[in-house]
Amino acid sequence: MPVAPNKTASSPLGQLLLLIILWSALFAPGGEAAAKTLSYFGQGGQQTVGGSLHVLENSSGLYLIDVGSFVGGDGPNYPWPAEIPVARIRALFITHIHADHIGRLPLLLHQGYRGPIHLSRVSYELARVTLPANLHLIDLGPERFYYSRNNAGRKRIPVYLEGYDFGERAVKPQNRIYFTSHRHRLATQGYHLARPQRQKLEAELLARLDEQAIINDPDQPFTVDEFKARFLTTPHMAGSVMVELEYRGLRILFAGDTGANGSPLLPDNPGFSQPIDLLFLEGTYGRDRELAPAAARADFRRELAARLAEGYRVVIPAFALDRSQQIVQEIGRAAANGQLPPDQVVRVCSSTARALLNRYADFVGRDEFAPYFRPEVDESHFLPPGYRPDCSSDDPDNPLGLQHGEIGVMTSGMADYASARQALLDYLEDPKTLFYFTSYQAPASLGGRLTAGSKPPAELRIGAYRRQVKAKILQTSGFSGHSSPREMIEIFTAAQPRRIYLVHLDRRNATTLANRYRQEFQAEIIIPRQTERHQLYP
Repeated sequence: MPVAPNKTASSPLGQLLLLIILWSALFAPGGEAAAKTLSYFGQGGQQTVGGSLHVLENSSGLYLIDVGSFVGGDGPNYPWPAEIPVARIRALFITHIHADHIGRLPLLLHQGYRGPIHLSRVSYELARVTLPANLHLIDLGPERFYYSRNNAGRKRIPVYLEGYDFGERAVKPQNRIYFTSHRHRLATQGYHLARPQRQKLEAELLARLDEQAIINDPDQPFTVDEFKARFLTTPHMAGSVMVELEYRGLRILFAGDTGANGSPLLPDNPGFSQPIDLLFLEGTYGRDRELAPAAARADFRRELAARLAEGYRVVIPAFALDRSQQIVQEIGRAAANGQLPPDQVVRVCSSTARALLNRYADFVGRDEFAPYFRPEVDESHFLPPGYRPDCSSDDPDNPLGLQHGEIGVMTSGMADYASARQALLDYLEDPKTLFYFTSYQAPASLGGRLTAGSKPPAELRIGAYRRQVKAKILQTSGFSGHSSPREMIEIFTAAQPRRIYLVHLDRRNATTLANRYRQEFQAEIIIPRQTERHQLYP
């Protein structure tokens, strides 16, 4: 029996319906054309230096590059951005483990992310030290805490999170006093996480990291859904990498924080044998350095030697991660070449920094870590003869115990917290103390306020306190983990980028830097705003 012709399909209305069906199949979410699209937006690192959080989106879901914390009031670290539904995240790539690139990872895990975390071998090892050490500083929003009424009135009260079981060590229910707070505010309220509570939280975090981490060594290609991926080392800090992605023939490079060549610790930046279509490039520094890193470090060693010979106490605010280790390495070099006494006392005032010194020493000489360090680096560089792992005294006027003629490496790097802040309170009014800043200082930070302008302010407000600025204040670019614009041009010119997205950008540098790169690279320059969407493919 013959089949009757389809009159609907042959009519103008039927043809229109077929076109609509075909359009829906090709271009609606999940269709073939939609699957080929790729867009970018960010929730940190767009016109701010910190808070790195970059998102690639296609029909399969979201792919995150970094998940960092904001610093210096650039943005909120809680809540998790609603624009990034956790259920849609397919993978996370970590360029390195400075807090402004990984600090919101505990929040992401707390929100229920169970997918892969791609990071380098050294980043994984260092994250196992730094993430647990900073659990008390993260913001997971309002949490319910309690303490024993027997501890009421103490100067620092140990507290516990509701819902955790501590067995025989538990505070009896009838003795519990409950309150709600944010975890990172506990210290300012006179509380601290009790040791058994911290141990449980650290164990939970390490278990999640071990479960979800996927280690990718440099120059070893790997695949994530439709992306062909590769990590490339950059001398920003130990373990730091660029993330190279290829998507349907489109080559994308997230350069992360790009270090300057010539580090005495880390290998130089890679060369590029093939062009990069889209380059996401940091803009932390808007001007070229006055001195090359090697020359600046030589000046640093000479200045240390001169001031210590004059009987100065030297305070070096430094991030516990990587910066402290590089500073100790440089002090060891000065002692080895006779600029400082061979047993020059250097105190490292951070348990985390001390743990990392030992970890760095352990990396050196092991084959699996060889791609991440220069071959001439030796474990003794991180543990020189004058190293002292203590930084306290019974003297109420000098609780840090740092004497004149000694060097103290103090966390934090911008002097807002921990031992560096205490050092400002104790030593800022001493004319025989030198504060030597060795990193970028956010304008609103204590270090930023001390180093801004041609000379320090006459007075510094530190919380509720005021201090006259009588100490000597210096800053060096020798330890910077960031390339200057001239160095960026040298590194990436061979990649021939046709479009550059400037991220991790100090707004004061934006126009000058964009104009310079536009001329030098002959490329389209885009400065994205937070949440602003950009079509990358097709």
